[in-house]
Amino acid sequence: MKFIIISMLTLTALLFSEEEKSLTKMDRFISNVGTIIKLENFQLSDVEAYSEVINAKVRRATSQDEVAFFLMFIKEDKYSDKSAAIAEDDLQDIMDALENLIEKSKNETSTADYLENKFTTEDGFQIGYGGSDPSSPLWFMTLEKYGKSTILFKSHEPIKKALQEGIDKISSLK
Repeated sequence: MKFIIISMLTLTALLFSEEEKSLTKMDRFISNVGTIIKLENFQLSDVEAYSEVINAKVRRATSQDEVAFFLMFIKEDKYSDKSAAIAEDDLQDIMDALENLIEKSKNETSTADYLENKFTTEDGFQIGYGGSDPSSPLWFMTLEKYGKSTILFKSHEPIKKALQEGIDKISSLK
């Protein structure tokens, strides 16, 4: 009987641990129960993708004395929007990774039938390039881990511009 109870408690703890891990940084920040959270959005330029336009904004979240900033990309969908909320502390890592990916794309020598080279954040946001022709790759952003949230670009420039605009806006709001 003790074994069953201990097993149940362990399983419950693991399930709650996995649920906590699946929350994004923004979800964890704004889920403070019992506190007042103020959310402010600051619109940025739209991001021109291969065959669609993505909405971009900076969100300032304030909870008591704590302030956090997030760069948000929203892909409007017929049934439910897909979005990414990139924490401020991840933005420089993403920019560094993008620069690295740009250099790698210029020197790509793969002869594979398909190639994909990407960077993924803890929250599941991805940037990268790939395709069947390494000499002219398609660039992409994947907003969420699950579902159809991948956005294609003809070049890396719109991605880089949107990330830099978000970094600059956050700096101006501090």
